[in-house]
Amino acid sequence: MHPDLKPFSIEVPIDDPVKMDEFSKAMAAQQEAHIKYIGDVAKELGINEDAANDIVYLRGRSRWTQEKEDYLVKLAKEGKPLPNIME
Repeated sequence: MHPDLKPFSIEVPIDDPVKMDEFSKAMAAQQEAHIKYIGDVAKELGINEDAANDIVYLRGRSRWTQEKEDYLVKLAKEGKPLPNIME
C-alpha cells in the first residue's frame, strides 16, 4: 500500500435509520473526496484521469511499489495503454 494511504473499516448500521442516513452521507463525502484525489493525482503526475484512477487503485493494494507506479506513469505519459492492474 502506498505510504500516504491509511486503511480503515466501517461498520454499516443497518438496524438504525438515523445512523444509516449519517453513514450514507459519510460515504457520499468519501466518494467525492476519492474522485477529487484521482483528479489531484492526474494533475500531479501529468497524466489523464483514467490512468490516475488505475494508479490510485494500485496505491491501495498490498502489491503497490514505487517501481510499479513509475512504470504505469511512464506508459501513460507515452500514450500507451496500461496493463490490466486487476491481475
